[in-house]
Amino acid sequence: HGESAENALGIYQGRKFDTGLSELGKKQAIAAAENLKAFGFTKIFASAFPRAIETAAYIRKFYPDVPYYELPEFNERFIGVVEGTLKSEFAKRYPHILADWHKEIDTRPEGGESFKDVHKRVVPLVKKHVAENAGGSILYVIHGNVNRVLIGYALKVPYGKQMRIRQDHCALNSMVYDHARRRWEVEYVNY
Repeated sequence: HGESAENALGIYQGRKFDTGLSELGKKQAIAAAENLKAFGFTKIFASAFPRAIETAAYIRKFYPDVPYYELPEFNERFIGVVEGTLKSEFAKRYPHILADWHKEIDTRPEGGESFKDVHKRVVPLVKKHVAENAGGSILYVIHGNVNRVLIGYALKVPYGKQMRIRQDHCALNSMVYDHARRRWEVEYVNY
């Protein structure tokens, strides 16, 4: 998805503090839509958050007849007590979480989710979609940490190291499931 208004303010965002796109985010979404207009998607999925739905709306202008679904399973990682915190204040308020993240420990913030938790709700659904849509091309308009989990799953990257997978706003990633070999291939990341 494109940059949200909260992203622009430097606020940790997940589920509680969801806003639509910033002006820059709208430009990013328009550019992503232009890049994706000739891909021939057969289904489009988005998370249930405004920033993803709004981004998907720009893309769907090129795919008006393609089935579209908004699913909460694709919502961003819930980071519990951290949400709503300015990034500049994060280290002061939650030094223990920051220390674990720097050590690449998959720490679950109080009341939130770990990467392993996100994996449990996202990966089974993507596996189901792949099985049901063999030969099709699916677009997911989702979030950075959800993308990290999916790419990490495909490449067998441990949960604590998945933050190393860079995901800019409106980053395009391409993964292909090879049904014959029963494995994922990652074509590109963060394009």
